[in-house]
Amino acid sequence: MPKAPLDQHDDLQPRHAKAENPAARKKKRSIAILAVLLVVLLCGVAAGCGYLIWQQGELDRVAEEMRSTPEPVVEQPAQDAADDRVENPIDFVSLKQENPDIYAWVYVPGTDVNLPVLQSATNDFLYLDHNKDGEYAVEGAIYTEMANSTDFTDPVTVLYGHNLQNGTMFSTLHYFENEDFFNEHDTLSIYTPGHVLTYRVVSAYLYDDRHILNSYDLSNPTVRQEYFDFVMHPDSLLVNTRSDTELSIDDKIVQLSTCMSDTNHTTSRYIVTGVLIDDQPTY
Repeated sequence: MPKAPLDQHDDLQPRHAKAENPAARKKKRSIAILAVLLVVLLCGVAAGCGYLIWQQGELDRVAEEMRSTPEPVVEQPAQDAADDRVENPIDFVSLKQENPDIYAWVYVPGTDVNLPVLQSATNDFLYLDHNKDGEYAVEGAIYTEMANSTDFTDPVTVLYGHNLQNGTMFSTLHYFENEDFFNEHDTLSIYTPGHVLTYRVVSAYLYDDRHILNSYDLSNPTVRQEYFDFVMHPDSLLVNTRSDTELSIDDKIVQLSTCMSDTNHTTSRYIVTGVLIDDQPTY
């Protein structure tokens, strides 16, 4: 009688498989448990790394966005001979459609500061961690508090911005720590609907964490003059000032405030101050 044909896979199986040793089964079980634990651990590490990578990616995205933002024209724009107004390079109509809290634009030549300025009507701390679009973001935005008017007519207007490792927001204000840079860059501009405000940079220095607008009664002429004198002669180890300049009681100044990178000054602030020298109407 002919033999039944072999199954096509019979030759792959052992003819007489031996029973598995209990010790071997226990060893395999232990290896399987360790493998599962290792996978769980790796998943946790991957999740943590993923968040850090996402956060850095967000900062890199913001940095690239800031670098790609066209700088406003700071040279004298075209002007009608019969009109003393100049063209405003900032499209505030479009900006306010994106976020009504945008009310100004600050530009500091020689740095990467070329950014919109915002103010919330309900929350002074909103833009510490929300961007110009009103979305949560670690970089925040450049902003002023409700104590300041939005027309820059206050004796002192304080603009706040983060100091980030990727160089965005107010990070590059620290260029003014260098004396040569300070001497070579002596102006900054603030654009508002209807105005181009030009400020002379008169001082840059390390300051403590006191809240300027809450710590000084700047409505008091005597206090205001004392504060102006301090701005030009700060008691600070890190300071650059214009020796040919003194502030008078009727001056209008802006102060750009950011954090320090130095771990020895984690509660300190770095402040760049400009005094208004020109107010050009725009159309």
